[in-house]
Amino acid sequence: MLFQIIRRIINRGDETTIRLTKVLLVALGLNLFFGTGYYLAERSYQEGLGYLDSLWWAMVTMTTVGYGDYFPQSFVGRFVIAYPCFLVGIGLLGYLLATITEAVLERVSKKRKGAMKIKDSNHIIICNFPSLDKVLQILDELQGNPSYANKKVVIVTESIDELPAALLKRGVLFVKGLPTSEEVLYQANVTESDGVFILPAHPGDASSDALTYAIGSIVEMIETETGKPIKTVVELVSSRNLKMMQRAQTDGIILSDGINERMIVQEFFYPGIRKTFEQLITCREGSQFYTHATRFVGKRFMDLQMAFIQHPVNLQLIGLIKGDQHVLNPNKRTIVEKGDRLIILADKPEDFLSIENDIEPQLSA
Repeated sequence: MLFQIIRRIINRGDETTIRLTKVLLVALGLNLFFGTGYYLAERSYQEGLGYLDSLWWAMVTMTTVGYGDYFPQSFVGRFVIAYPCFLVGIGLLGYLLATITEAVLERVSKKRKGAMKIKDSNHIIICNFPSLDKVLQILDELQGNPSYANKKVVIVTESIDELPAALLKRGVLFVKGLPTSEEVLYQANVTESDGVFILPAHPGDASSDALTYAIGSIVEMIETETGKPIKTVVELVSSRNLKMMQRAQTDGIILSDGINERMIVQEFFYPGIRKTFEQLITCREGSQFYTHATRFVGKRFMDLQMAFIQHPVNLQLIGLIKGDQHVLNPNKRTIVEKGDRLIILADKPEDFLSIENDIEPQLSA
């Protein structure tokens, strides 16, 4: 069994793992060799000396610890066994420490240069690296949500050679390569991820949308082939490419063009309104929009609104999602149908679940 494990490590491990395994096996073999030699040479001179005691002596001698609880008393024990054990132990210890140091440095270098295979799961993948500031803003928003505060984030891009120090400090991981490569996405462990953000490689350049489409299509293809759900959200530079992106069947699409233009007009009409929008779209303060499936099929939107208002939890029902239509402030007599989702304004998404259980008897009466 032990030899099978060792063979598996050597066959599948990288070069550093193989070297460490070999060094440890040599150390174990020498420990047995010198321990056995010490026992055979000293058992006649030291009353009560056991084989395990001899192995202990060999280990503390090879590692230069030297407790002194056992020491050779015969000529053979001193000069044939102990003397070589001193020399071999010092050399072996130095080699082992050098190998471990090299392995640590190599791992750090691979981690920073994006050459390592990601073994984490339930992590977030960000494809492309448009700018450090943009990625940091996304990190801030993700970590502002308690459910995502401790999730690992992996950057997949070939546009940088090393992960910036600011991201290393935040515990971000890096895979260097084109996100359009299945091999690279599997290196990022995409099938075990909690979701994928696909950012434009060159913000402001509408031609970046073609690359975004390609990445989104490949991720969705991997999802279909493996049967593992992968939540994917993409950012498009141009709204003209919206129909193209919809063919990739990603879970969400954000349009970057036109938002600033709309916001500046709204700010002109109602100065200061930007602060309201900023609070609604951040996880770091105030209330946010959430969507929830509901079991209150056949109920009037107005009745649901009234039940929510009367509940002590701070939550407002403000709209419905019917198929592809997102309707804010719908007609109060609108009936909630099967498959509809409620749009709510709340401090945290968990509030809705508690309210739904509380108001069910009221709506059923």
